[in-house]
Amino acid sequence: MHRAALAALWLGLAAAPPASAKDDAASLRARREATLAEMKAHQQAEAAAAAHRAAVAAKATALAHQQAQAAAALRGLEDQTSQDAARLAQLFAQQNVAAARLNAAEATLKKLLPVMQRLSAAPAGTLLAAPLAPCDAVRSIAILQGLAAQVAAQANAVKTETATLAAAIAQAQSTRLRLDAAVTAQQAAEAKLSIDINNAMADEQADSNQAVAQAAAAARAKHELSSLDEAVTRLVPKVPPHATPVNIPAGGAGAPVAGHIVQAYGAQTVAGPSTGISYAAAPGARVTSPCGGTVMYAGPLPSYGNVVIADCGGGLSAVLAGMNRLDVAQGQHVVHGQPLGSMQAFDPTRPAHQPRLYVELRRDGTPVDPTSWLASGHSG
Repeated sequence: MHRAALAALWLGLAAAPPASAKDDAASLRARREATLAEMKAHQQAEAAAAAHRAAVAAKATALAHQQAQAAAALRGLEDQTSQDAARLAQLFAQQNVAAARLNAAEATLKKLLPVMQRLSAAPAGTLLAAPLAPCDAVRSIAILQGLAAQVAAQANAVKTETATLAAAIAQAQSTRLRLDAAVTAQQAAEAKLSIDINNAMADEQADSNQAVAQAAAAARAKHELSSLDEAVTRLVPKVPPHATPVNIPAGGAGAPVAGHIVQAYGAQTVAGPSTGISYAAAPGARVTSPCGGTVMYAGPLPSYGNVVIADCGGGLSAVLAGMNRLDVAQGQHVVHGQPLGSMQAFDPTRPAHQPRLYVELRRDGTPVDPTSWLASGHSG
């Protein structure tokens, strides 16, 4: 009931005869009991929604930890894939060198072949036709024969080496196929966990909305109850209790992507000393959160690609830039090791096109060296 209506009702009660005032007071008390029951019902519904939300949030956190474990397993596969890609590129390079040597040997044999054929068909005529002394001609022919035998032996050795390299490449490609299959299976399992987490987050949001609605309804009922109490007993409404502060758990840290550092903190660049670390990432590697916290931003930025900024607590925030795909959204809570996105796939035989992940750590907005923070596994 609005305050104006309550005021009018109270004035009416004050001006009414005593018997009528008692009847109206009894009516007010009955309405108060009904409003009290309504408020308790809303509070119970709010508590139930909050309890369900807490259970769903716990489930989402457990799933996030499972996803972090799955991402760690995938990291191992990605590291192995990166090593195999480098090994395969090395084998291809060796094969190209062997092919060049084989071509050179075959070209030399091709030049010697006509002379050797004439010697084989008419050795006496070849000796007589040579503008040399007979002993010099015989010596030259012997040298040619020895050279041809040596080149042929080299060609055979190169062919054997080429066959060995081809077998090694075939084995490496077979291993790569098995690893790709394992990566695909692990990615599918992780994708299912992502779906489960998204569903849990949707349920949590629905419970949160319901709790907010019930809390608002309970607040309205409580306000009306207070007005009725004031009208009947002139009691001052109780002050609502203070909200319980939320403790933010400390996060951990670790290398956020499979790969190796190509630019350290403080390294000289065209724009001055680097304020972060750059990693050359494995093909399509997952990028994981270096800490537990809240995603303050997730989206594209000019010249940086897809970027995630996470609040790690204690005045620390982590910036990760250069991802091809994002798996988190602004406002989402993440745990240490939970996937944030993934890098671009690339051809390992073209290392110049290898994608890079840029990682920057800020304390109260100022860039600091993240090297020891990432290496030690502590967030502060």
